Amino acid sequence: MGSSWRTQLYVDELAKAASVYGLKARMINISFPLSADSFDSSRGQFNALILLDYVGRLKRDDNLYMGVTAVDIFVPEMNFIFGIADRDRGCAVLSVARLIYAQYESSSSILKERVLKEAAHELGHLRGLRHCHNRHCLMSYSNNLAEVDEKKPSLCQECRSRLS
Repeated sequence: MGSSWRTQLYVDELAKAASVYGLKARMINISFPLSADSFDSSRGQFNALILLDYVGRLKRDDNLYMGVTAVDIFVPEMNFIFGIADRDRGCAVLSVARLIYAQYESSSSILKERVLKEAAHELGHLRGLRHCHNRHCLMSYSNNLAEVDEKKPSLCQECRSRLS
């Protein structure tokens, strides 16, 4: 896919996301297969569950794996998602498609922070954390970019204690 350059820019941020939890995670920049089963032409989006299966099939060790893409992703019950995680398989998918907003295109620090937050959020799910009610917590659910930007790049005290 022609957008892999965009995801490669964030590999360092993804490695930082793993360090939020003291984890070793393998971050992989994947050009997902463009196929009829993963792309929904009526939505113009890729099914994240199929992409998650793809990442799960790439796993060869006990590290956590995160596939990163610049395509827009969804799960059937939602309009879009930033990412998805499967704790049982130890893998996740993160899309930067909706984290990039035209007015901020020139501000790489905002984009990197968003990627860090959402990657760390998905890794939190891999560690067993659920969505948090604290809007500033990294594990807070985000419906839009404003909510991503509102989050801190760290866990609240309650979520930190759940990891212990």
